[in-house]
Amino acid sequence: MRNKIPIVLFLLLCSAFNYAQTTFSGTVKDKTSGEALAYVNIGIVNKNVGTVTDANGKFALAIDSSFDGETIRISMVGYKALVFPAADFKKKITTDPVLFLERSTSNLKEVVIKKKKMTTGILGNMPARKTESAGFVNNVLGNEIGVPIKLKKKPTYLKSFHAMIDFNRYRELKFRLNFYDLKDGLPNNSLLSENIIVTSTLKKGQLDVDLTPYNIWAEGDFFVSIELIEGLGEGGLHFIADYKGTPVITRAASQGKWNADPADGLSFAFWVTAAY
Repeated sequence: MRNKIPIVLFLLLCSAFNYAQTTFSGTVKDKTSGEALAYVNIGIVNKNVGTVTDANGKFALAIDSSFDGETIRISMVGYKALVFPAADFKKKITTDPVLFLERSTSNLKEVVIKKKKMTTGILGNMPARKTESAGFVNNVLGNEIGVPIKLKKKPTYLKSFHAMIDFNRYRELKFRLNFYDLKDGLPNNSLLSENIIVTSTLKKGQLDVDLTPYNIWAEGDFFVSIELIEGLGEGGLHFIADYKGTPVITRAASQGKWNADPADGLSFAFWVTAAY
């Protein structure tokens, strides 16, 4: 047993900065309808300082003046991203605390399917004998943790996602499920055209998510992650983990930098049922 793992994950999933900060609050809405947008990612690009809007589209983000020259990105699947220099973002929110996102036409790559009989199989890290128990140990919105998954054939249709929960101490678990293609071994562009929000009261055992409503196709190796989108409290969710599958990749906050070596090769029991 490698007892350092919870400490390592804690360090990786915490913000890397501890400066005196000013908190900027606002609301994100749909530009056309004026409807508040829940679970929008807002953060400083590659700096692990970020958050997620709540169910009413509201957010609060603490920004130190040392980040004024950095870039803030506001984004969500299905919408065009907004990008500001951090100093301009602070001025904008101070004078008018409402941000509007415009819907985007899908820019997902078209998948050409030839008529053939498809085989259903399992891809990813199937659960083995438990050697570790690990997961989110802080409450920073926008934390993501996941694993790369290798294809057997392409294109591949993703039918369902599975994870093995070791324990869930929350009354109700709520997270966003994300799928990305890979570039240089790291998550890159989303494979989704809409959010996948998962809620569950499962305390222990296999969590299953039906993906068929989302029509997800992969044409190369991809990455699947879970993302914290609501403040659930700390240390209440762990997954079964070992050192045999593809290693975990994390990022500490919305728009943050991906970390490809967070836990000395630790792998989570995340896998998909797929047709190829």
